[in-house]
Amino acid sequence: MKIKKLIILIIILVITVSAAATAYYAYRRYSYYLPLGYKHNKCSTTTSALYNPYCGFYQIYPYKITGTGSGRSILPGNINEIQDRLAMVQVNLSMYKNMPLSSDALSQLDSILAAWAGSNKQLILRFLYDWDGSASATEPHDIDIILEHMEQTSAIYNKYAKSIYILQGLYIGNYGEMHGSAHQDKEDIIKLAKKLYKVSDPSIFLAVRTPEQLRTITEGTGGLVTGRMGLFNDGILSSASDCGTYAEGERGKEIEFQDRLCLSVPNGGEAITDNPLNDIGNAVKDLRRMHISYLNSMYDANVLDKWKVSVYNGSGIFNGCNGYEYIEKHLGFRYTINSSELEFEPYSDDKAILSVSLENTGFAPCYYPLVYTITCINQETKRSYTITPEVLSPDNGIIEIKLSAAINVRNIEPGIYNIYLHTADSKTGEAIKYAIDTPLGQYGYLAGTLSFLDK
Repeated sequence: MKIKKLIILIIILVITVSAAATAYYAYRRYSYYLPLGYKHNKCSTTTSALYNPYCGFYQIYPYKITGTGSGRSILPGNINEIQDRLAMVQVNLSMYKNMPLSSDALSQLDSILAAWAGSNKQLILRFLYDWDGSASATEPHDIDIILEHMEQTSAIYNKYAKSIYILQGLYIGNYGEMHGSAHQDKEDIIKLAKKLYKVSDPSIFLAVRTPEQLRTITEGTGGLVTGRMGLFNDGILSSASDCGTYAEGERGKEIEFQDRLCLSVPNGGEAITDNPLNDIGNAVKDLRRMHISYLNSMYDANVLDKWKVSVYNGSGIFNGCNGYEYIEKHLGFRYTINSSELEFEPYSDDKAILSVSLENTGFAPCYYPLVYTITCINQETKRSYTITPEVLSPDNGIIEIKLSAAINVRNIEPGIYNIYLHTADSKTGEAIKYAIDTPLGQYGYLAGTLSFLDK
């Protein structure tokens, strides 16, 4: 009898505890429940010109260092009205071919670069000794003078590193293009490249004239320049060799080389000599594979004018547009927001995971890291909550770029939130514009709307 009573008591106890636990669990689930709603802001891609930094056409602005006055240090009066974001500043040092630069010469250089730093342009900076195709007569015979000039000029231009995108060339050659020089053998270009790498600000990209020169420098420096030294090609699409840029019969291999290399370092220059290689269809194909981010808008007029009367035939919203316009708008990077979505388990998760999918349809990536910020703003109270998203797939040749942000929804007030994505250039802090029809505001682009109410 006692055993039966004990069993009954145990059963009653188990039932009571189970019922209490079930009730407690149900209460906890109910109290933890947080209903969320999320709606992606659907946006359309546009054909608008974006004029982001580091992308597009450029013009050349030549200066000769004389050591007297300021040279042409005063910028063209309409420089900030020119929509191009890039400018090539060529600095001719030939008057000092036999001597170090004087303090007056360095002061002149300083005044030139200070003026440009006050503009809205990013600079492609090329030091040279020749503008006429006769470097042998105008550049120093002693390489040590060139090395000293590199050291001296770096003390000036490094002050303006924030405004300088690329140091183009190694000071030598006809037009500064690293050919026709007495200092273009293997040992000399390695020596010059090492010096330039050492004295220049690490945020400034370097560029040499041919893939073979780059490989020589990379091997000769033990890979020192990798990730910082790219290419410039002033014979783009001009012939099978791009005017001697590639060895005979090596065009295909060299474009494949650029396709890999220029996912991490810039490439650009001049498209010259009207021929089938620069017909619009062929041009777009190769410019994309070479990852071209900048081109001279003044030369070669025959090629540029051909593009202006050509029609781009391709898929998407640019089909049927002017060929020149298509190329201009795809030099460098061109981002869009494809989609965004929110993942959240209302009974258990502490944070909601916002995923944003971006796409780059430009010829090249942005070579400086981009700073992404997600801002959640309560529509009613205007209180904001900011998160730095994780970049799951960066722009390194993958067209789709994935961002992920964890939003701590249990610690923010109930309401309806606008979710904005802001993208900034890490070097200058400038906001990056997207090719979408949603306006760019103070907090970036509206990606979607998050809503939840009190239980």
